[in-house]
Amino acid sequence: MPVENAPRASSRRTSRKTKERRASMAAWLREREGSASVADLTEEFGVSEATIRRDLRTLEGSGELLRVFGGAAASRPVEFGWREKGETHAAAKQRIGDFAAENLVSDGDTVYIDAGTTPAAVARALSGRRDLTVVVGGLAALLELAEGEPKVIVLGGVLRRRSASFLGAQADSVLDHLTPDVSFLGTEFLDGVRGANYPELEQAMFKSRILQRSRRSWIVVDESKFRAEQAFANWVPVIPPAGVVTEVPHRAATRAAINQLRAAGCLVHLAG
Repeated sequence: MPVENAPRASSRRTSRKTKERRASMAAWLREREGSASVADLTEEFGVSEATIRRDLRTLEGSGELLRVFGGAAASRPVEFGWREKGETHAAAKQRIGDFAAENLVSDGDTVYIDAGTTPAAVARALSGRRDLTVVVGGLAALLELAEGEPKVIVLGGVLRRRSASFLGAQADSVLDHLTPDVSFLGTEFLDGVRGANYPELEQAMFKSRILQRSRRSWIVVDESKFRAEQAFANWVPVIPPAGVVTEVPHRAATRAAINQLRAAGCLVHLAG
């Protein structure tokens, strides 16, 4: 009798493992705020490409993800809150912030620091320097500098709570009177051709103005932001003299995007 029941028990265990893997896959995509290739998923979950493709068909049918060319993405673009973002990839963000502060900011500079948790890591790394004027475009950077040494100018305007960023007429007016020596901007996604991506058109237009008014500009991103297949509709081209500071890449797709940026003339620094 135990021998006869063994295949049925084995089938139940396989079915449970499949359900658990598919649930983990959907969560994995959501956490990474973007998409992944079949090869990425095969490596992550240790199963064959054929198994991954079956999983993707099932998950798409249940609305848990969207299949895209060569892989899958979260079922819709997701903008996470700034506190949630601050808890992800924290070590990589701080390496990027430390590199930027040490190598890309000179004594006496006026520095613009954007909303976002990676720009806030730059602010944290600059908080002990008295020789700077720092203009902040968001709450996260302001909190990092509130008890620090630099002179701080708050851009002001309407607080966009989801990203804790300042936008609107007052922010535009203050920017009209500034020409930062160096700016550090964040983004939701970064694509090697289309550039930096933002949830709202107003944000994209404002970032574009910062890039135009700054003598030097850097998009600061960890590797998770190089997943732009399921991005928002609003893009800002990243063209010289703007550049990128990111971490040493582990994914082939990230390396390809970095090569595209470099081919377009953008300087890309790898921190760490």
